[in-house]
Amino acid sequence: MKNMLVSLALIAFSCHFVQAQLPVGSVANAGQLVTQLVNAIKPSSFTSAFSGAKEGILGDASKISSATGLASTVSSLVGYIKPDMFKTGSTAKSLLDMGTKAKTMADASSLLKNFEGGLKPEALTNEWSGMRTGWLSALNQLALNQGK
Repeated sequence: MKNMLVSLALIAFSCHFVQAQLPVGSVANAGQLVTQLVNAIKPSSFTSAFSGAKEGILGDASKISSATGLASTVSSLVGYIKPDMFKTGSTAKSLLDMGTKAKTMADASSLLKNFEGGLKPEALTNEWSGMRTGWLSALNQLALNQGK
């Protein structure tokens, strides 16, 4: 019985970890990365206005094809996070300023990375910690591949 529980726990962990990974040989997709992060943010971390905007933001995310598209989508998302969900030193204003200056995919990827890194741990689901490493790796791959 104990072995079965351990096996189930490992399978559950693997499923969550693999979800943030990209299939071998695939290229990171900005929209998928935004969507994964949105789904990892607890609903209580968003303002009440987000419930009406979520579908539109996820729709915009699915159409991201440029650095400005990514920066715009992330900037929109930043505006729906409750201010107390940001770590000390990270503010929506600084992220929005960064978004207006994003010209390359590396800039926009950095914005997304800073947004995620600026959120307090309690703003994110417990599963995010298992997905984060793969997500960051895919985000770095996006910046590198789009920079060529």
